[in-house]
Amino acid sequence: MLILCGLFEALLNMGYAGADLYALTSREDPLPTTVIEAMATGIPSIAFEGTGGIPDLLRETATGSVVPMGDITGFAHAITQRLDHTTLESDRPRIAAIAERRFDFPAYTANLLTLAHPALLRISAAILSFNYRDYLADRLATVFGQTYPLTETLLLDDGSTDGSVAEALRLASDWQRHLALHRNPTNNGSVFAQWRRAAHLAQGDYVWIAEADDQADPRLLARLADAIAHTPDTLMAIADSRAIDATGKTLMADYQRYYAESGAPALGQSFTMPGRDFATNFLATRNLILNVSAVLFRRTALLAALDRLGTELDQFKLAGDWRVYLEILTTQPGSVAWVAEPLNHHRRHERGITASLAPERHLDEIALIHTLAAERLDLDATARARQTADHQTLADRFGVAKFDTALHNSMRPA
Repeated sequence: MLILCGLFEALLNMGYAGADLYALTSREDPLPTTVIEAMATGIPSIAFEGTGGIPDLLRETATGSVVPMGDITGFAHAITQRLDHTTLESDRPRIAAIAERRFDFPAYTANLLTLAHPALLRISAAILSFNYRDYLADRLATVFGQTYPLTETLLLDDGSTDGSVAEALRLASDWQRHLALHRNPTNNGSVFAQWRRAAHLAQGDYVWIAEADDQADPRLLARLADAIAHTPDTLMAIADSRAIDATGKTLMADYQRYYAESGAPALGQSFTMPGRDFATNFLATRNLILNVSAVLFRRTALLAALDRLGTELDQFKLAGDWRVYLEILTTQPGSVAWVAEPLNHHRRHERGITASLAPERHLDEIALIHTLAAERLDLDATARARQTADHQTLADRFGVAKFDTALHNSMRPA
């Protein structure tokens, strides 16, 4: 039998797994972590009465023995009473389970952070992946490397077949971080089902949907959280993005030129504004939230919108995210915080959905969103004319004379 003794704590470097008992021989120890560590590996402890909180803990949880202070004979007797190796082994799972319930170290550190920083936001990162093994090293590095602490990191894998899951778990181990895996056995092909699942699973008050092929500046969450702190009713906090290609090479340092061309130069400065006004100014004609990885959502707002939309989102191949943003900002009171720094790194693939979608379908989805935005936002004639002109510009670019009215009408929600 190996007995670890509090007088020789250097032995702890050997680990607890090979020990049978932990003998806390100290005369004064309010609540030493050594006993907690022993419990975590299923080892019972023996301690003297009156030495602090440990005797009470051992009695309350029945995870060891307590003897009168200075009673060496009683201490030795308590050890001999536990020499039954079979009993010790069978009791290990029970003791370890008690330690796991009572001494959750991540929860402990989260509580310390909350005490030190009461305004700290609870943020859940949800990494959405399907066959993105080659991008996971960069993505996880930019999630784990955030300067703002995360409540949790979720990996929602949609039935990958390229070894993505094993690679993600290996990378998390290398970073010594916990990655909560939620894996679909087969690919269901619905990104919005994954958004909904992420919002349901998240424990944080805010959700960062971090697509697995994107990256981020380490300050992204800190900047967004700071913006939210100044506007507590924020529904969405959004940063500008830098565009990168499949290899990570920068295509555009930011999207400011595109915003200006879209009639939205105001996005060149950081600000907060009511959500409905943001939708009117920046979502009525074009979707100027160009990548969901740049957004920090209030979890309840996102979940409510997704639940209301239900299967309606299944109709969209291109504009589903645009539809979700409008649903959030036109049905719930609150603000949008815009951070005009390219802190999100949006990966643009040559064969992405936009490039592969039939032009007619592309135009029909935009027309549907235009109609909905006009109704929800009560757009005036000038704003509707801008929608029409933008739609015609796209049609001319695609070489399409007019959009398919029948398809458009079939896609309208009931």
